[in-house]
Amino acid sequence: MRPGTRLVRLGLAVVTLVACTSSSTPPGHVLTGTWVDVTGGLQPQLSASSRGADFSTSCTNAHFPSLQLDDSLAFRARGVYTAAVGLVTVEVGDVATITGRVVGDRVILFSQGQPPDTLTPGSRGFGPCNA
Repeated sequence: MRPGTRLVRLGLAVVTLVACTSSSTPPGHVLTGTWVDVTGGLQPQLSASSRGADFSTSCTNAHFPSLQLDDSLAFRARGVYTAAVGLVTVEVGDVATITGRVVGDRVILFSQGQPPDTLTPGSRGFGPCNA
């Protein structure tokens, strides 16, 4: 086998390993990435990193500490609303809670009294608040 062929195979193995491991975050780690739901009017978006997480809709934004995943890849955190415009029932400074779970490459968010919201990888542009 030629030396160049070995390097190509090794490179492909590394790319495959990285692709398989980066698509999901293991338990005990911090959730990182950006997910969005563009199917509804509010188009919620979650952007998470080791520095914290922001959950935004077209009319609100809430900031949370980093989202630590438990053994079932679930998370729950308390934060604060940093923006609220239009006809919304929250004000800047109000306490916000986020509860969710990672399922494959998606993030499922749970709200009390509401159906779960499924976010997929990606981001959205900033649209006007239609409230």
